[in-house]
Amino acid sequence: MAEGKSPGDGSDAIDEGILDEGCFYLTRLGVTPREVASRFEISESEVNRRAKRFERRLKDGKIAAESVSADFWKSIREEAEGNVKVTFVSEKGFHHSWRSDLRKLDGSTLLSIFESCKSFLNLDPSARFLEYKTPKNYDPLAMQREISKAVVVIGALLEEKWNEERKQGPASDH
Repeated sequence: MAEGKSPGDGSDAIDEGILDEGCFYLTRLGVTPREVASRFEISESEVNRRAKRFERRLKDGKIAAESVSADFWKSIREEAEGNVKVTFVSEKGFHHSWRSDLRKLDGSTLLSIFESCKSFLNLDPSARFLEYKTPKNYDPLAMQREISKAVVVIGALLEEKWNEERKQGPASDH
C-alpha cells in the first residue's frame, strides 16, 4: 500500500495526517518503528519519514500540539499491548481502570469487585426506568456490556493470582 492508502475506490483510505500523527506519537511513546510499521502495514522508513514530517509541522506551528493527542495515542498503545481499560462496579459506584492497575490489587479485593460486577449483571437493566424515563439516545445495555468486559478481565486476573499462589505453595500466615 502506498502512502497508507487502501486498495480499491479510496473510500477506506487512511487520513494521511492521522497516520503521520500516529507514527510520531507511538514512536515517542517507545513503540519501535518496526512495531509501528507492522501495525500500520507500512515500511519502517515510511514510519520514520511520517514521524519527522509531523514533528516538523508541530515545530513550524502548522499543527497545534495537544496533550489530548498524546493521551489518545498512549491509550492506543496500551490497548494494543493488551492493557485494556475497563469499567467496573463496586459498592462505592462505577470506576474505570487499566488492566495493569487491577493486576496490582490483592486477590480478595479483585474477588469483591468480580462479585459486585456479577451481581450488577444479574440486575434487570430496564428496572431503573420503571421510575424514570429513559434519557434520549441512552443505551441501557451499554453499561452491561462494559461490566461484562470487566468480568472477563478481572476473572482472568483472579485466575493468574490463583495460579501464582498455587505455584508458591501454601502460605504460612493463613
